[in-house]
Amino acid sequence: MNIASWAAATGREVLRVGYSDRIIGQVIPDILRVIVETKQLELRPRAAVYLNDAATQKAILAGYYNIHWSQIETSIDICRSVQICADPRTLLTRVLVPISGTTTEPIGVLAVYADNGTEYEHVAVLQALAWDISTVVRGKRRQEEKPPVTTCAGMPGGIEADSPGLGDNIFELLRTTIDNFPGGICVLTDDLRVAMTNRRLYEILDLPEALFPAGCNFADILRFNARRGEYGSGDVEQLAQERIRHVKLFVDHAFDRDTASGLVLEVRSTPSAGGGCVLTYVDVTARKMAERELLHHRDRLEEIVTERTAEIEFQAKKLQRLLNHERHVNEQQRQFVAMASHEFRTPLAIIDGAAQRLIRRKTEVTPEFIGEKVSQIRASVARMVDLMESILAVGRLDHGMIDIRPEPCAIVELIRLCAASQRDITPSHRVNLDLKHLPATITADRSALQQVFTNLLSNAVKYAPGSPDIFVRGWLEDGCVHVSVKDQGVGIDADDLPKMFQRYFRARTATGIAGTGIGLNLVQQIVELHRGTISVASEKDRGSVFTVSLPFAAQEKVKSNTPEIEVA
Repeated sequence: MNIASWAAATGREVLRVGYSDRIIGQVIPDILRVIVETKQLELRPRAAVYLNDAATQKAILAGYYNIHWSQIETSIDICRSVQICADPRTLLTRVLVPISGTTTEPIGVLAVYADNGTEYEHVAVLQALAWDISTVVRGKRRQEEKPPVTTCAGMPGGIEADSPGLGDNIFELLRTTIDNFPGGICVLTDDLRVAMTNRRLYEILDLPEALFPAGCNFADILRFNARRGEYGSGDVEQLAQERIRHVKLFVDHAFDRDTASGLVLEVRSTPSAGGGCVLTYVDVTARKMAERELLHHRDRLEEIVTERTAEIEFQAKKLQRLLNHERHVNEQQRQFVAMASHEFRTPLAIIDGAAQRLIRRKTEVTPEFIGEKVSQIRASVARMVDLMESILAVGRLDHGMIDIRPEPCAIVELIRLCAASQRDITPSHRVNLDLKHLPATITADRSALQQVFTNLLSNAVKYAPGSPDIFVRGWLEDGCVHVSVKDQGVGIDADDLPKMFQRYFRARTATGIAGTGIGLNLVQQIVELHRGTISVASEKDRGSVFTVSLPFAAQEKVKSNTPEIEVA
C-alpha cells in the first residue's frame, strides 16, 4: 500500500518512541500524542489504546492521551474491523481501528476522535499506524518475557545484587530518597497492596498511618476517602469502585484533584514493569492558585481591553458623527451666505433701479411716479430690515442674549398689525382673519411674537404666489392659545416635513423662491422660549398650515440658552 510521506514519517516517529526501555503503559501516551498531533489526520487531541484480555474477552484500557480518567471507558468489546460511530460520552465521532497481531486475530484497538458531521477520510493511514503500534506492543511483551538481570545497573564493575551488604544499602538509599520526596509516594503491587509509602503521603492525604500501614489494601484507602466526601456525594461503594477499577488498569496518567481540605493535588500513576504502579501526590495548591489568579487577571485584562476598545470605537464614531455634522453645518452656512447675499442684492437692485429712474426723470416726475418709486424703495428696505433682524436674532439666540420678557400682550391687536404690515408690502394678497375666539390678552413677549407672526405671514405669501388668500385663525383650547396660518401655495413634500424647522433647511418645493432657511428655525426657538410649540401640516401643491400653540397662563421671565450640538 502506498501512503503519503507525512504518514510514513508519523509511523517512523511512533516506532522511535516505542523503541525505548520504558514499559508499554509508559510509551502508549507518547505514541498517541504523536498520532493526534499529525495535522493531516484531522483528529481531535485525544486518543486511547485498548489491549485484548483473554480472561474477560474484552479490550481493556492500556493507555490514553489528554482524556480525564472519568470520561473514558475502561473496557470495550473486542474490535475486528474499523468502526466509525458517535462516541457515547462526547459529541465527537469515534474511530476504532483494530491493532493486528501476527495472526488474523487482533491484539487490541486504537481509538481516535474526529469532529461530528464529517466523513473520516484517513482510515488507511490509521490502519498503517495501528500496525506500527502492534510492532511496539509485541516487542515490549517479548522484553517482559525475558528473565530479569541480577546485576545492579550503574554499580562499578557490574556488582552482583546478592553481594554482601549491597541489598541493605540499596534499600536504605531507596528509603531515604522516598522519605525526602516533597510529595506523597505509594507503591502498589498488581493486587493493589501497598508495598511502600513515605510519611508525606499520610500528611498530604490526611490519612491515619495506623489504619493504613504498608501492606494494607489500597482499595480501603479509596473507601475511606469516599466516606469522608473526598469524591463528592453519592453511594460510597460506587464511588470507590469507580476508582478501584481505574487503578487496576495500571496505565500511565496524571490529573489534578481538589481535596476536601482545600488542597489541589497533582496525582500521577506510573506503571511498574512487573505489574502494579507507583502513585505520587504532589501539593500544587500554590501553583494552581497562581494560575487561577493569572487567568483571572488575564480575563479581567481582556475585559478592560474590550471595554476600552469599545469606548474608543464609540468615541471615534461619535467624533466622526460630530465631524460629519460640522461639515454639514459648514455646508449649510456656505449655502446660507450665498442665499443671503442674493437676498440682499435683490432689494438693493430694486432700490438702485428706482433711484436711477428718479434721476433720469427728475424734470418730469409726477406725484404718482414718486409715490410708486418710494413704495418700491420702502418695500425693499423693509425686506432688508427683516433679513437683518432675522440674522441678528439667530445670533443672539445662539449666544443666549435674547430675553423673553412676559407681560400682558394684546394678541389679537398684534396679529392684526402684522397682517396690515404684510398687506402694505404685498397688496396682491388678502389676509383673512378669524380671531374672535382668542382672549383679549395673553402673557408673552410682544416684540418676539411679532417676529413669529410676521415670519409666518411672509412665508405664506411667498410660497403661494398664485393664491392670494391667506387664512389666519385663532382659538383657545386646553389652556393654550392656538393660532394657525394657512396658505394654498406650493406645499411641502412629506419627506421634508420633519426637517422644516432645521436651520438653513429649505424644502424642495422652495426651489427658485427667495429665502435663507433661518426663519422657521428662529420662529421655533422663540415659541419654545414661551414654553409653546409649533407644528406644520402640508401636502404638495395644496398648501401648508403652521400652528403656534402658546400657554395661556402667566409665565416667568425666560432667557434663551446657548444650544449644545449633540449628534446621536
